[in-house]
Amino acid sequence: MRKPHVLWAVVPVVAFLSTPFLPFVNGPHLWFGLPSVLAWCLLWTAGTTASLALVEHFAHPAGEDGEGDDVTRDAYEEAAA
Repeated sequence: MRKPHVLWAVVPVVAFLSTPFLPFVNGPHLWFGLPSVLAWCLLWTAGTTASLALVEHFAHPAGEDGEGDDVTRDAYEEAAA
């Protein structure tokens, strides 16, 4: 079962897929001197980064002691040697 914090990654996908259907985006408008579709996509490109940062933050809480990471760390150290 997926954890609820993963739903943050769905928000930019829905925003990108809804672009052609939103009249305030898909029209002859300028936002900040750019065509509205381009500005919308630039905004959601940054939004994608923010949503993935939220997913990463909630996937690995600060108080987590890192159980299960010893195997990965040992494999990394053996490969580096």
